[in-house]
Amino acid sequence: MYDSIKLLHLVAAIIWMGGMTFMLFSLRPAALQVLEPQVRARLMGAVWRRFFGLVLAAIAVLLMTGGQMFASGVKAAQAAGGPGSSMPLGWTLMAGLGVAMILIFGHIYFAGFAKFKRALAAEQWPVAAQAAAQIHRLVIANFVLGWLAIAALRLVH
Repeated sequence: MYDSIKLLHLVAAIIWMGGMTFMLFSLRPAALQVLEPQVRARLMGAVWRRFFGLVLAAIAVLLMTGGQMFASGVKAAQAAGGPGSSMPLGWTLMAGLGVAMILIFGHIYFAGFAKFKRALAAEQWPVAAQAAAQIHRLVIANFVLGWLAIAALRLVH
């Protein structure tokens, strides 16, 4: 059962990290290069609507599976009971970074993307561009935090 939970956790993380990789390094640069601002804004709105829905589902899976794995780790550490039987530092760091990523995504989705959608509907292109720039900066922050979480898991024991 634990292996299935870990696999689901990994799949959800890959969906989120992979989507950010695609957006940051492929979609956005290509859209900036070949599309006019209004067409680009409409495209990004459609892409974000789909991708952010996937991220919301991934977050639900990450919270459920991460919580179960963390609880299992706490129980195992308590059962071991001796010195040095605490949770691995990497797990704790990954969990903290994951929570930070979820909070940042909440801001992206409920503030930045909401502002972007309103501006897009009202054809307020400068406001949409400003919201898109904010979303971009926050996606970069989450991308970096995601890699730090991966590194913490692998490098900190």
